[in-house]
Amino acid sequence: MGYQESNRISGGRTALRRLQSRREFKLRPRVFSDRGTRPIAFMRSFFLKPVQAFVARQRVLGIERCNDWAGQAVAKLNPGSLVDIGCGDGSLLFRYLKSAPSEFYGVEGAPAQKEQAEKRGIKVSSYDLNGRWPFADGKFDVVFSSQVIEHVHNTRLFVEEAYRVLKPGGVAIITSENLCSLLNCVALGLGYTPFSLMQTCGRYLGNPLGLHYNEIITEPLPIDHPAFAGVSGHIRVLTVRQAKELFNLAGFETDARSISILPLPDNLSRLLEKITPNRGHYLLVRALKPKSA
Repeated sequence: MGYQESNRISGGRTALRRLQSRREFKLRPRVFSDRGTRPIAFMRSFFLKPVQAFVARQRVLGIERCNDWAGQAVAKLNPGSLVDIGCGDGSLLFRYLKSAPSEFYGVEGAPAQKEQAEKRGIKVSSYDLNGRWPFADGKFDVVFSSQVIEHVHNTRLFVEEAYRVLKPGGVAIITSENLCSLLNCVALGLGYTPFSLMQTCGRYLGNPLGLHYNEIITEPLPIDHPAFAGVSGHIRVLTVRQAKELFNLAGFETDARSISILPLPDNLSRLLEKITPNRGHYLLVRALKPKSA
């Protein structure tokens, strides 16, 4: 074998080793990429789910505090006439009232819930909450609505109708969710849908941090039912300031604040709510119709 031929063979082997090295180099990122998904799955299973479960527990505590505030506020007023807008099965206020008002009305769109409320002695009607309410002017001492106002698109008319049907000196007790809560602001900062707006006509969408993300919800009404929009998903979620301005413009004297600064522990949230009254996840509104009205 001559020198040149030997040199060509040696050079060919070197080139082959280089080519094989390049091919192996190109394949390595795929190997590492596949392995890299394992830590992500691990993090989701062992970090995200426990965090979601913790926040869910704090959320339940927040809802309970929200209901307690609203129920106790109504009980202190001891109304003779009351309307519960979105009364469900009618059980909520009975936890707090010592006796039922002599005139106890309710509004509920879901037939099964309406039937249960009527069994409790509530005079229940069904109508579109985006329109006029079928009650006379100045009929009620209290208008109560728990977690309903965010389901209507004509929010201004909802508030104006509450004002109209209240007697002078009457009070509206309204609860909802707060769009500018700490939890919703964190979601927006990450480019996700705020938690309060995830529910979209039967699905939780837009925020993979949500506990029920992409789950299907069994709704009490078919999607083409006129009242479906009132029971499925949030349409307009107010901020604390926005709620106060809206109720004041309708003629009320309004106190609006928030509670339950999720995802913080409930005990810590209670300490911070006085310092940051606009960052709680639940909106509380107490609106007085002036006696001179």
